[in-house]
Amino acid sequence: MKVFQLTALTLASTLLLTGCGSDSDNNIGSNNNSGLPSVPTKPPVNNNITEINQAKDIINTAKQFVADNVAITDAYKGASDILTERQQQRINATFELPSVLSYYMKEKNISTLNATSINALAKDEEFNNYLNGITLLPKADFVATINNKGQLSVTGATSVKTETFDYYDYVLNPQTGQYEPTMSIDNFDVVYKGFEDALTTTESATSFTGKFGFDSINIGSGTDAVVFTSPSKGITVTGQFSDKVIVDEEFDLDDINNKGITLEKAVMKLDSVKMQANDSTIEAKGFELAFLGMSHKRADGQLVTLTLPTAIKLTGNLTKGAPATNASITLNAVANEADIKNIVKVTAQGNLTEDVNRFVGMDVVLALKGTVAKKNGTSTTLIPLDIQANLKRTARNVIELQGLSAWVDGKNLYMTGKTNLDANYNVMDSQLKITQNNAVIVLNVDADNKFIKDGMGKLSDIMVNGKDFGDLLENNGKLSAKFNDNSIIILG
Repeated sequence: MKVFQLTALTLASTLLLTGCGSDSDNNIGSNNNSGLPSVPTKPPVNNNITEINQAKDIINTAKQFVADNVAITDAYKGASDILTERQQQRINATFELPSVLSYYMKEKNISTLNATSINALAKDEEFNNYLNGITLLPKADFVATINNKGQLSVTGATSVKTETFDYYDYVLNPQTGQYEPTMSIDNFDVVYKGFEDALTTTESATSFTGKFGFDSINIGSGTDAVVFTSPSKGITVTGQFSDKVIVDEEFDLDDINNKGITLEKAVMKLDSVKMQANDSTIEAKGFELAFLGMSHKRADGQLVTLTLPTAIKLTGNLTKGAPATNASITLNAVANEADIKNIVKVTAQGNLTEDVNRFVGMDVVLALKGTVAKKNGTSTTLIPLDIQANLKRTARNVIELQGLSAWVDGKNLYMTGKTNLDANYNVMDSQLKITQNNAVIVLNVDADNKFIKDGMGKLSDIMVNGKDFGDLLENNGKLSAKFNDNSIIILG
């Protein structure tokens, strides 16, 4: 399995979603059946506030929203990556090592490698070529085994030495007279407990179920330690194919397609995996990816195939010491599989296209809750996060923000909007409507994601009950609101 960089940003900051949404009666519609939050509704109106104060309140709440976001951005500069570069390199080597041993054992038809046999291979050139810059000094309890289905298990401890070239840093080699990349050498210990890679099979079949995971993996020690735990064995992968196939260690869909066998459906689930490093803990309580295979047989007989993601579901938590963070995230983006099968086609050129005047349905829910720290001079306060957004594709060229609810200092900003697409699914423009009580601000965004304003810098009127109480302005990159009573609020 490939290992992806885990960052705080991955779990808890930015969402960029483009996609498809529905044309069939099998449309997902609301998420009431999924157990996820339904579309946020506009909160009750407080009629005890005068209209001019409602106009100012929506600006002040927006100002606090902007200030909090700036504070969060400033606090997390240089801190969004919870792993150091060396820790990332160690993780890559740690997860690469079992695969390397598996390749070697299968090539040599060896079912077991223990500390004694690995030490005996220390000077074997072919074995070291497989390790590719990794040197092992296994402890007595270290053992890797492959069963009769070709599935790998690893347990025990080993010291690891890695040698990597830095191709951005060159030094002159006086012996050759050539500039050569510098070499970085690192030594660390790894302890595998219950490691299992069952994403492979020696049996040819049209359906497949495999697992990848571990009870725990300890990498390094002291302040550099990284600890993974996953009592549920981590990742489960299922696949359904058009013909019998032997699945390799990395569930390589491209290799399968090149053999003329198409993937009909695949689902990857990750359940309860926790990573602890430095002062941070990331826990994925549930993660699911689903794929459908699409194909087109050309006139020359060649089969063109594509793998299309149809769903992503994530629930997780991030806790961090500095800046103090405790946040949970829920993300659910699901396309309508019936729509995909009936509407989406693969062209002879290998592109995806929808039938004319039809579109694929998709619903998206993002919820973020928790707290992050904000510095106020020498003191620190906690910013509460409570945001939920629901998006839906309502036409071939329209994606709607059906509702976004954000709480700031106990006050609610409620937003709706839509994005218009051209025939090639590129964004043409967007509109965002922000409300609080009876106050309304409407913002328009162009294809370059820039706010649209008039020659005087006005972004929007500030309306309350259909009456104009002022203007939201942007001049020289500065946001401000000017009201009818000549008062001004600077947003930043």
